[in-house]
Amino acid sequence: MYITASTYGGIDWHDSRTINEQLKSSGSYNIRKEMVPEVIADDIAKDFPYVEYIREKVMQALDQKNCFRFAIKAAETDSEGKTTYKDCESCEMNGQIYLEREAVFDGSKLTLNRDYAFGQVSYITTYYVEDIPDNQLGYIVTEDFLAPTKGVPLVQRLYHDIFDNQDTAQNYAKNLKLHDLQYPKSIVTFLVCNRQKTSLQAWYQREMETIRLMEKTGQTYLDDSFHIFAKHHIENLKKLSTKENA
Repeated sequence: MYITASTYGGIDWHDSRTINEQLKSSGSYNIRKEMVPEVIADDIAKDFPYVEYIREKVMQALDQKNCFRFAIKAAETDSEGKTTYKDCESCEMNGQIYLEREAVFDGSKLTLNRDYAFGQVSYITTYYVEDIPDNQLGYIVTEDFLAPTKGVPLVQRLYHDIFDNQDTAQNYAKNLKLHDLQYPKSIVTFLVCNRQKTSLQAWYQREMETIRLMEKTGQTYLDDSFHIFAKHHIENLKKLSTKENA
């Protein structure tokens, strides 16, 4: 089994962004089915070490398909480097207590919701679990532009076809040069994928078209013809191709 954690959120829809992460267990992305609850629990527990028995409570929520709610504390580090956790504020309204910072894990939906400033800022992490046959296993490396424009949380750009070998893909990710933009921010993302399913996606096919046109025109993803959005990038590359054929 393979698990992808996808986190979406921000102050509001204008600047909300999506970040994807491939989870591991004992150094491997291939996770035994019976280990899936523990891997999800470990991923959540690492960010909230002050919550008592959090791993067990997350796994219980997964097993019983119910919700587990807890307060989010603020970390403070003193001059000696010791970290302490400060309780969050609360308020009462209509007989109900509201926390300034709280989280809810939903075991039925495999989601973790985090709310800050009494719900004014929210993030939701969704865990996607997929069983990929060995003969369809592949790896993709993308440059992900986070919230590049209002209402667009993520643009993934692909500059290389699906990799067959994990080490080759990770080495490519390690050395991939990002665009030097002040805004939006971009990051390198490594993900495991189902080759057949991924190759049928419209997103992937657009990315393959940009790669084909870059090779045809002698451009790279770092040249001036580049545009964050693949559609506009393709238009720029086609203009170059037309000029060459004129």
